[in-house]
Amino acid sequence: MKDRLGVLDGLRGIAVLLVLWYHVWELSWMPAPYPWMQFIPETGFVGVHLFFFLSGFVISYPFLRAVERGTTMPSWQHFYYRRFIKIAPSYLLSILVAFAIGYAAMVRYGSTPVWQELLTHLLFIHTWWQATYGSINGVLWTLAVEVEFYVLFPLVWFCFRRAPLITAAAMMLIALAWRMWTAHCCFASTFPILAENLPGYLDLFACGMLCAWAYVKFGDRVRESRWTWAMPVFALAGIVAVGELLFAIFGYRLAPNWEIAGMLRTRGIYGLCFAVIAFASLCSPRVWQMLLANPPLRFLAIISYNLYLYHQIVARELLNLHIPGYSGDPHADPQWQMQFTVVAIVATIAQAAVVTYLFERPVMNLRLPRPAAANEGHSPVV
Repeated sequence: MKDRLGVLDGLRGIAVLLVLWYHVWELSWMPAPYPWMQFIPETGFVGVHLFFFLSGFVISYPFLRAVERGTTMPSWQHFYYRRFIKIAPSYLLSILVAFAIGYAAMVRYGSTPVWQELLTHLLFIHTWWQATYGSINGVLWTLAVEVEFYVLFPLVWFCFRRAPLITAAAMMLIALAWRMWTAHCCFASTFPILAENLPGYLDLFACGMLCAWAYVKFGDRVRESRWTWAMPVFALAGIVAVGELLFAIFGYRLAPNWEIAGMLRTRGIYGLCFAVIAFASLCSPRVWQMLLANPPLRFLAIISYNLYLYHQIVARELLNLHIPGYSGDPHADPQWQMQFTVVAIVATIAQAAVVTYLFERPVMNLRLPRPAAANEGHSPVV
């Protein structure tokens, strides 16, 4: 069984492309190439859901693999060091940049003190309050969800190792109950913020862990059987199902809180569809896997973290600086829409590559405080 799972790199690349397209579209309003495709940029926020699914898979995979092989479990010291060195330095740098160029001041909410914004972001609890939820850089809310799940992961793993199906089902029920409660108590007020906290996403993490468990348990057997040639069909079915789900909520895009309310009851179904796509693709013949594990998508996966951290900053700064140039309202100018979209996407990919290769990777290559266990290897997507 390979330590590096290229299929997951491809899915990560697709996820960050969806988020990038979504946020650039919010600024340019450029229509999709074909009318029937318009739901894709407008529901590109689903890329974040795919990120959470992949996180559930990635962090549980080394532990599940060790259990299956009967080898030494990865140490918690190594686990948290790798999470810290991957997330914290680039995260702090992005916050520094946001303040240095004045972007953080531009997106401030009311008179929230700067120290409060900084403290809550440094503690990854800024999603708990409306005043700090979208401050500094609006995309950082997902980092709070991720880090909070990492903190809880030892407890989740303790339960999941002993009863994976029951634990995953419990996580999915907790997420559904949380979203239903927040919609019932405060749909017209704080629902969008409460629903976007960790409890509301436990089902996506659970589906990622469940997929990793199934792959470790049954992946080799499926790949070595005739079923491997049927796996691309299942992967396509999962992709079509996600598309149908997104197209359905797209029809309610003029309703209040439609992005969140549209997934109120179905977010767990998205997670299960992601699990079908990932498991089937991992067990498919190499020709199908190469459709996902191709060089462009793997490159996007490598720079995905910094692309995610900065893409909204870059796009909004370009708009504020009139790059490309415009006067009045540019949204009625198809030529400007195309130019802005291309410039924003190219600029943010270039910027992400620079930060990844000149900052993130050198930092991540710093020596661990203690040598990791020999069997830990590499996680599929760190």
